[in-house]
Amino acid sequence: MKKTLLFLSLILAMTFVSCSKKETPTPTPTPAQTTKGLFILNEGTFTYANASLSFYNFEKDEAENNIFFKANNAPIGDVGQSLTLIGNDLYIVVNNSKYIYKVDAQTILYKDKIDGFTSPRYMLPVSNNKAYISDLASPGFWSLNLNTNAKTFVETGSATEAMVKVGNEVFMSNWSNYYVANASNKTIQVIDCVADTLVETIEVAQEPNSMVVDKNNHIWVSCSGGYMPPCDPAIICIDATTHQIINRFDLAEGSYPSYLAIDGTGENIFFLNGGYGTLNVYKMSVDATEIPETPFIASEGRLFYNMKVNPDNGDIYLTDAKNYVQNGDLLRYSADGTLLGTFELGIIPSYMLFN
Repeated sequence: MKKTLLFLSLILAMTFVSCSKKETPTPTPTPAQTTKGLFILNEGTFTYANASLSFYNFEKDEAENNIFFKANNAPIGDVGQSLTLIGNDLYIVVNNSKYIYKVDAQTILYKDKIDGFTSPRYMLPVSNNKAYISDLASPGFWSLNLNTNAKTFVETGSATEAMVKVGNEVFMSNWSNYYVANASNKTIQVIDCVADTLVETIEVAQEPNSMVVDKNNHIWVSCSGGYMPPCDPAIICIDATTHQIINRFDLAEGSYPSYLAIDGTGENIFFLNGGYGTLNVYKMSVDATEIPETPFIASEGRLFYNMKVNPDNGDIYLTDAKNYVQNGDLLRYSADGTLLGTFELGIIPSYMLFN
């Protein structure tokens, strides 16, 4: 009797396992069909490997989430940091996973994976076959051959962050000195991108976090000022030709300018500023002589995290990270600051890139 019951139990268990496997088939990959719109990279929770990619379609006026996972049946990884579009290829920099994915920009289907970085942050094409990758935890940056994916490390003495290119020079911000001993966190390094050599170092203010280039080829730098007193938050303008600071706007104590954007004409900059976690949007002409006191867009309880301005129509896109745990939102504003729509995204929506 016991043998009979044992045999029946085994049969039932095998049947259950068999049925379970049939009920959870591997999903069929669904390539994306991206058109004119906006990519949004959701950072995800640190160490949870739940970064994701969303796409806002201009024509449909709607956002689709998890398009990388749908196309490849695989997650992006741990902390989605930034995006770069080079031709028909979209590069996804994944910071804590220490690699970069290369996918087809239209279908988001996997093409390649570049690894071996320390803590990759941003990627900037500097020629037809070369790109630079900044690194938070290394004393310099990476020079990447776009044809072979071979990379070399160029030492500059400081960790590198945001990058902009003017002519044959790349300006790199030195935002953090936490991981690199004796490094600066208040300078901009100028790199000759033909020779891959350090040309000059410009002292600005603590923690230069983002940069844009205006119509005059002037570089605007947002410096958060650091967390520990004495803090020196500032918006700084540099002449890209002479490497000289031509304007410096020091902000009030307790300010936290965290991100810069610029419109399509290169005539107006937008920056996030306020107390940490309560940032508003400010708009400022590149010819202004004073920092605006009144917000252009008030956060109204939202946790503004990142920003982009559509170069074609002036629409302003902001991400709301909410509480860093639940799904965040994409907020679309008109050029005059009127809210036009809100769209749910993934966890900690951050970097945005127009397609």
